[in-house]
Order: sequence, then C-alpha cells, then structure tokens
Amino acid sequence: MIKPEAIDHVCLWVSSLARSRVYYERLFGMECTVRPGAVDTLLLESEQVHFFLRECQEETRFLEQQHLSFVVEDLREIVTILEEQDIRDYGTGEVTFMKYRNYAWCEWKDPDGIRLECIEFI
Repeated sequence: MIKPEAIDHVCLWVSSLARSRVYYERLFGMECTVRPGAVDTLLLESEQVHFFLRECQEETRFLEQQHLSFVVEDLREIVTILEEQDIRDYGTGEVTFMKYRNYAWCEWKDPDGIRLECIEFI
C-alpha cells in the first residue's frame, strides 16, 4: 500500500502563461522558468515548493475546477499579504473533520478562477 506523506507538485492549466507568470511571481515570489524540454510549460519553484503552469484554451469552467494548497506557518500573515496585493475576495475557515491533519485555511482565486489556498495545521 502506498502511504503518501505530502503532495510533491501539481500542474495548473491557465488561459495565459504570461499573465499567470506575473501573478504567481508577484504574489509568491517564486522563480519562474520555462521547463526544460517543454516550452509550453512554466516551472515555478522555491526551496520548499514547486509546481507547473501550462496554457489551455478550454472553457473557464475546466480551469476553475483546479485547486492548489500550500502549507504555511501563520495564516494571519497570508491575509495581510493578500490585502497588500489588493486581493480582498478571500475566505477563511477551518477543517476539523479529519483524523490526522486538521487545519485553518484561507482561500482565493487567481485570474483564471483557479482556487488557491494556504493552510495552517491546528
């Protein structure tokens, strides 16, 4: 039986690589480069996290079904950063139904409607 410890990475489909690159670099301060051997894919990474962006011209509903969640130490800091970036349409709450890893969360959407979330374990 496979027992995963964490999600290693995800690939998000976005409607504009150029627009998404600016958004994610500005908000998360991650380095963004073209993935070697795949000019249609961007790699965003820091020392702790990495994920990929690919462009998709499908309907918006397809893009909105995606979700990316980051573990953080302090959600209050995330709310402050969102407000400094003029991102005011966010929600907060708690997940308390899990057996092992309950958490508080803050969620908002990127320019494509992709849900982004930061969690703090409780």
